[in-house]
Amino acid sequence: MPISILTLWITHGSIQEEERSDITEKLGNVYKKADEIENLVSNLLSVSLDNLGETKVNIHEEKSSILEEIVAKFDDREKVTSDEVPDCVISIDVNAINRVIGNIISNSYKYAGTDITVKYSYADNFLSMTIMDSGPGVSDDELPLVTNKFYRGKAQLESNADGNGLGLYIARTLMEAMGGELLTKSKGGFAVTLLIPLS
Repeated sequence: MPISILTLWITHGSIQEEERSDITEKLGNVYKKADEIENLVSNLLSVSLDNLGETKVNIHEEKSSILEEIVAKFDDREKVTSDEVPDCVISIDVNAINRVIGNIISNSYKYAGTDITVKYSYADNFLSMTIMDSGPGVSDDELPLVTNKFYRGKAQLESNADGNGLGLYIARTLMEAMGGELLTKSKGGFAVTLLIPLS
């Protein structure tokens, strides 16, 4: 039975409330796993293209307000507090910056589970965007490794969270392809700073 029809049957069918709740929960798990598989396949494709030297971006000028829209889209737990983004024009690939910000927020929710703050400032020819949680962060010896391909830190390995060690690697690769940079810091939480090129 297709999932959309199953959802309709659960909502309007003649089944008991307890069964409906159980089926809805299982259906939610199916959706979640499908999203995880889609994300994994997408990440593996990105890594394969990167290995071939074919990471391509399509850069356009965009108003900086698009960053607020992207953050809101991935803030499904509504735990992000964001400064107002400075009014400027940035040079980005919209799909790439979506993946970058989505990976960072997803990682914060997955491994820290805390509130997230987003701060902006100018740094030379870049708009600096820092996304920070207040979790345990990573150790000093692990910090240089967290953007390496397939690297998963001690905290991630000890957690029950699914992961493949590709999210921050892909985010760094995409930022560099756009002429920007991704920096990490772990002090009072884990912070990722994106240096986004200004137009």
